[in-house]
Amino acid sequence: MNRIIKKIVSCMTGFAMLMAVNISSVYAVESLQSAETELTDGTFTYEMVNGTYTITKCNTTAIVGSIPEYRNGYSVTAIGDYALSNCTAIGSLKIPDTITSIGDGAFAGCTSLTKVTLPERIDKLSNGIFMGCSSLSEVDIPDSVKTIESYAFYNCSALKDVELSKKLVTIEPMAFAQCSSIENIDAENTDAFTFSDGILYDRNKTTIYRASTKLTGEVYIENTVKSIEPGAFSVCAGIERLFFPSSVETIGDDAFGYCVSLKKIDFARGLKSIADIAFKNCVSLESVEFPLTLTEIGEGAFFNCPELNRVIIPESVETIGTGAFVNCGKLERISVPKSVASIGENAFAYSLDDDGNYVLDKSFDMSVYSDSAGIKYAKDNGISYSAVDKNLSGLVFILIGAGGAIVIIVFAVVLMSKGRKSASYSARKAKKLAKEKEEEENYRNIIE
Repeated sequence: MNRIIKKIVSCMTGFAMLMAVNISSVYAVESLQSAETELTDGTFTYEMVNGTYTITKCNTTAIVGSIPEYRNGYSVTAIGDYALSNCTAIGSLKIPDTITSIGDGAFAGCTSLTKVTLPERIDKLSNGIFMGCSSLSEVDIPDSVKTIESYAFYNCSALKDVELSKKLVTIEPMAFAQCSSIENIDAENTDAFTFSDGILYDRNKTTIYRASTKLTGEVYIENTVKSIEPGAFSVCAGIERLFFPSSVETIGDDAFGYCVSLKKIDFARGLKSIADIAFKNCVSLESVEFPLTLTEIGEGAFFNCPELNRVIIPESVETIGTGAFVNCGKLERISVPKSVASIGENAFAYSLDDDGNYVLDKSFDMSVYSDSAGIKYAKDNGISYSAVDKNLSGLVFILIGAGGAIVIIVFAVVLMSKGRKSASYSARKAKKLAKEKEEEENYRNIIE
């Protein structure tokens, strides 16, 4: 399987692979343990560590409702990495307060788990702890929790409401990614985060961690936001248009994956990086015009955007990742500026067949500079191209930037005078029509 396919499925399979490796490692270690340090009760296997028991694995077919506090007179104080993973018979679970540590992926793949009560003494929710628990709808996070690690609730598709713990200070990337039902995140008890207008921010609103999947229509990002975390808007199926302020500098991995109704993105000058698979499977997205500050388009950034028919790459872009525009069937031509120094494999003009093989679109056309990464990519892939050596594109993009700035200034005046929420429908509609007309004219000028 080639590199870009691996990248696209990594969010869904990475932890599964880790689980397999770790479980294998556990078996290898157990084979060396003496009978005195290991105990099995038919449901769980325990290992003696520093005078207390750690649960190392579970009978995957056992019906489990609670974790024992003691075994053979010793406290049970920990649940090891992947110890209960794929135990599909667990419906609800109460974990006693003797437990002070729960390992990575401890409950990953417990697809029947609907409710879990966590102990009051743990200080973190580990990597992938509930990953793939597709029935989990209720979880009590104790106030002792300070960190929610990466992928902790990844693909918990039944989870609607989450109450953050009082001491929480860190939410790591992808913690709530692909949670397709999440509606509300209660941050009232924590000083580090705030949930406003369907979006979870840090207290200063400089970072977005997760958005409600109930967001619909036009979404305006606050002008204090600098970064959008990986998976933040994933599976927000009702969003149709995005407006970015100039404060946003980075868009993380899978940030807008599966936003299936998203048609238009209004980027703003200031954006520097679009990470890997950031807009994957945005199947309604029609056009993208990048700002003059953008330097990097990540691997698979616009993977499987079949309606995407217009892309404008400015002179600021230096890197275009592997498979950045794979399965963009309506994108028939692209202009690659001389600033682009690196283009990954299969970045343009390719689709994937049912067997996962790349298929070249022989009708695709590129406008490139001589002695550039663009012309090398075209030649290496047998893509039709025309070489342009006149230094006109910089001027064209400056004109675009100037025109866009005028529209932005006018719209900013409207927003400042009336407030973002109270801006009239007619003002927004007029702004949208003016912007769309300008973009169409600019695009024709560039192509011509």
